[in-house]
Amino acid sequence: MKEKFLLIFVIFCTISCETTQDFKGEIIPDQKYIFSLLNSEKGQNQKAISYLNQIIEDGSSPHVYYLRANYLFESRQYKKANVDIQQSLKSSPRDFEYILLAGQIALNLENYTSALNYLNLIKSNEKKQALILFLLAEVSIKLNKYTLGTYYLDQIRINELARTDQVYYSVLRNLCAVNKITNPYLISGLDQKSIQGIRLQRYYFENAMDYTSKYLYQNQLLKLINQYPNDPHLLRCWARFLSKINQFKKAELAYQKVANLFEHNDSLYLEIGKFYMFHRNYSTALIYLNKIKPDLEFFIDVPFLKSKCYLYLGDKIRYESMMDSAQLVLKNDGRFYQLKMKYFGISMDTNLVAKDSLLTIKP
Repeated sequence: MKEKFLLIFVIFCTISCETTQDFKGEIIPDQKYIFSLLNSEKGQNQKAISYLNQIIEDGSSPHVYYLRANYLFESRQYKKANVDIQQSLKSSPRDFEYILLAGQIALNLENYTSALNYLNLIKSNEKKQALILFLLAEVSIKLNKYTLGTYYLDQIRINELARTDQVYYSVLRNLCAVNKITNPYLISGLDQKSIQGIRLQRYYFENAMDYTSKYLYQNQLLKLINQYPNDPHLLRCWARFLSKINQFKKAELAYQKVANLFEHNDSLYLEIGKFYMFHRNYSTALIYLNKIKPDLEFFIDVPFLKSKCYLYLGDKIRYESMMDSAQLVLKNDGRFYQLKMKYFGISMDTNLVAKDSLLTIKP
């Protein structure tokens, strides 16, 4: 019902408008064409977005922002979609459709805590129950809460699912059981038709690199990137593939584009930092490692990686300072002492005669 209202609202906005040109010089069509356009396939998404850009202004209805956010979401422009859906939520913070879309956008932007908060608000609503349970399970898995993910999957009625959803269900089940995809047969079971669905695409390309030929993997991935050039997850897989085949410059450009498609992504910054470290560009690695917030589970790796960067850059003062500071916070992490001992030849003094900067002596 709401979709019909949105379409009628957009068409109503066009009644008093004559045919004009947008900023690219394209002719904006009349209202009859717009009506058919807004009911068309995904290939027309960008034209619909272009038209909506012309009619949205300050004070526009939250439904119009929601409509554009939905088209941006379908074209996988998540960063822009999030701006619009937040505008809609300002006016209607309890709207079911707005909250659902906000949760999906947050999930795709890898803001998993925000996604979980949105989805928890609507999980008791029977409307689109299977979709909500799938999303809750996926967010729980991303947050390493596998028991909770299994709980949500147990509530889904498998016999009522379409074939693609059943495959997706099996993938999530496997993830909850072993915390990762380890079965190559599960990957090979995702045929070309299955990976046309956005949810299975991500899992396939994140895990199929080692189970398929490089030629096939490259062709499959490039075909989808050509179809969805703004999908940060597909581009991230492409950057990983380029790095694996030692195409450093191309991988670097791909990672930079991915970073621009996210608002702030600590997991991505850690991955890019490791990428630059692997290719011995330690100064650039530090730029990305320094962006990571200190309150994350994987932050335990950041001080260690930064210490190695300073070591390889020959900055002994910062290296030792980082090591000492990290040891105060991560007292049980022996990697720092081992790293110092390895590169400076410092051995443990059993008589405690020499005082090591990493050794805390307690009476």
